[in-house]
Amino acid sequence: MHTGKRHGYDYTPLFKFLLSRVGDDWGVVHSEAVARLDCEEPITWMVAPDLSAGKPFIRTGESTYYSGLYVDEANKLAVVDPNVTHQTMVPSCACCTHTFNGKRFTAAFVD
Repeated sequence: MHTGKRHGYDYTPLFKFLLSRVGDDWGVVHSEAVARLDCEEPITWMVAPDLSAGKPFIRTGESTYYSGLYVDEANKLAVVDPNVTHQTMVPSCACCTHTFNGKRFTAAFVD
């Protein structure tokens, strides 16, 4: 056994919740999310404190990706790069089903 290792946690509902709250006040969204979590860390995987610290997308598994989010100047939750979609992402292999925000990539793997 490895002390401090956490296995078996699925934060998909959290990521979908955060995506559904884009445009909402971050204080309200954060409070609601934290109330249902075992720890706050998974929120920071997806939500950056500002645009300069944000990433266009995050990878949460071998072939699962979500939009990167940040808190804008008006304290609203926003998408780092709205131009990144399941249609613009390209799979890294041909054997897996790659998804972005729960939607399958439409581009084919290029060897």
